Amino acid sequence: MKKCVIYKRTSSLANSGEDKDSHQRQEKICTDYCKSNNLEMVKAFYDVGVSGKISVLKRDGFKELYLYCIENDIRTIVFESTSRFSRDSFELELAYRRLVGEGFTLISATSDTEFDDRYQSKLVRQILSAISEYQREEIVFNLSVARERKKGQNKKIGQVTMEGQGKCEGRKTHRELNPELVKLVKRLRRRNWKTKKQKSYRQISRILSEDYGHFNEQGNPYNPKSIMAMVNQ
Repeated sequence: MKKCVIYKRTSSLANSGEDKDSHQRQEKICTDYCKSNNLEMVKAFYDVGVSGKISVLKRDGFKELYLYCIENDIRTIVFESTSRFSRDSFELELAYRRLVGEGFTLISATSDTEFDDRYQSKLVRQILSAISEYQREEIVFNLSVARERKKGQNKKIGQVTMEGQGKCEGRKTHRELNPELVKLVKRLRRRNWKTKKQKSYRQISRILSEDYGHFNEQGNPYNPKSIMAMVNQ
């Protein structure tokens, strides 16, 4: 029986809490696929709060998966769908060619596309990536509209912020959404014991996006004000 690993990813931090089941659903779909196709799943890897547009090989969870596979001579990676692997057609093809060139086999458990070099397969991957990107932007737009509507409703009944804007109730703190991210931010903010200096909020934002692949719900680097809020939580 061929051994394999499972890869999971969620871009929204809101999908990573105990009350959410995105990663559990992904793992079940992948596990069921492995059982039906005579594959032995030995380990699952998870990138939480990581945009599908970030380079696959720059994600912490996937880098851990990659090193594990190299060290244990495993060359089969299973994920729920193409969008979990990547939402960017350019990055998708780069990662695909790099991994396949090293002997890896990439498998979409939902069979939404085939990962091979046939031009039909490449076309399907590109089309699905474009659709996935559209769906992502549509979700962001709908959430933005819902927040603005809520702010307007709250302003009418006197629930306003210190700036006089309507409150958007129900939004959780970064600490509630992703305590591990807040711990990382606080660690990055600590003074260097040699230089006695702290990294700026802008520097931390850049490190989170470039080195750790952490982005906000819109898929953008965290605003320095958001970094400051995490430090103070």
